[in-house]
Amino acid sequence: MYESLYPVTHHFYPLQYCADRSALPFQAFLEQLNCDKELYTENLIYIHIPYCDKRCLFCPFHVRITHDDGIYEKYIRALEREIAMLSRMRYIGGMRFKAVYFGGGSPSLLHVDHVARLYSALKNSFDIEDDAEWTFEGEPHGLSNRTLLSFLLEHGIRRISYGVQTFDRNLRQALTIAATVEDVLAALSLAREVGFREINIDMMFHLPGQTLDALELDVCEIARYGFDSVDYYYMSYYALPPSVFVQMDSGGFPRQPPLGLRIDMNYHIRHRMNELGYTHVTDHVFSKSGFGSVYYRLLWGGGSGEFSAETLALGASARGYLNGISYANTLAHDSYIQQVQRDELPVFKVSDRVADPRSRAAVFFPKFFEIREDRLPSDDTTRRTIRSLVANGLARRCDGKVILTDTGKDWIPNITADLLDENQRRIGDGWVERLNSQHANRVTL
Repeated sequence: MYESLYPVTHHFYPLQYCADRSALPFQAFLEQLNCDKELYTENLIYIHIPYCDKRCLFCPFHVRITHDDGIYEKYIRALEREIAMLSRMRYIGGMRFKAVYFGGGSPSLLHVDHVARLYSALKNSFDIEDDAEWTFEGEPHGLSNRTLLSFLLEHGIRRISYGVQTFDRNLRQALTIAATVEDVLAALSLAREVGFREINIDMMFHLPGQTLDALELDVCEIARYGFDSVDYYYMSYYALPPSVFVQMDSGGFPRQPPLGLRIDMNYHIRHRMNELGYTHVTDHVFSKSGFGSVYYRLLWGGGSGEFSAETLALGASARGYLNGISYANTLAHDSYIQQVQRDELPVFKVSDRVADPRSRAAVFFPKFFEIREDRLPSDDTTRRTIRSLVANGLARRCDGKVILTDTGKDWIPNITADLLDENQRRIGDGWVERLNSQHANRVTL
């Protein structure tokens, strides 16, 4: 059914496209924030810290490479101001939050006093459940700070997450990953000593020069050190600089593995992680507990046919979803700070509302591997896509549900794209066209 992987993975839906503040979608988004929230939803706070010590070669995110407490102080003040601004809005005042996620970038670069101020601002400004899941993302150096870890644990932030990507030392150096394997293990050891019982790591596969044997070595290291959960992503090559592709051609940099090997690697990871006692809980996420994080469940609508969960986005380049509209904050941290200082909501792009809100359930169903058929929209595109998935062995019907097969899990980005409604698919295909054009120009430079 599919021959090549759709190059965009959607984490937010509907797709954000409108940057004109005078346009109807933008005006509708701004107006709703000053109206009462009428329907109950499960809710998530995502707060973005856009700073890193060093940019990994493959990083596609909006980050600034700096280690400057003065810059951090300006950013924290802006975040405090944005939090206060949002907390006064009637719609936000009607939200109760089940999860809070500090993402980046590397939030662990912040001084513990900055983290404490953000924590206080969130707790004092928003209605956060006592047993909410708090996650703090970072990198091994910052998460080797005992004072920071102790503060997080004492204040109920019991889940930490950091990037490892691979244990292959030579490949880590080629990909300009700042932390060493020893740094990774030191962070794990200290977190266990302090008392953390939920330590998540990011891993990547289909890396330059990687073979199945090399992948198996990474999986064995995961087993050896017993991380609690693993987010295992395939590598996207779109973010690599042009010089890397020149070096690949000349033999000075490991080559991209054959595209067919990605499917073999994906299968190998699922099979081996299951053998090691990890449950494949959602797209790319494996957990020893058998449960996925509340963060991902709410980010993707609520899970298994639910679609109403909302995300409040805070900080430069953060993305959220409120009352049927997906939105993105201003990307550059300095522009974000300036907007907030003017008491202007730092949103630069929003989506339309989809005609059938169940479309969000359909789009995110592949991430949860199953959905009740009565939760799917009844439009021709959805029905046709589901029939095709079943006919081609990528999904099956059972007890009123549509369930992805193991083969279907290899094609989640494609299935997701095919379940976008007609207008949204046009937006998504436009993104892909521009992305492919930019990539082609960079590779041929």
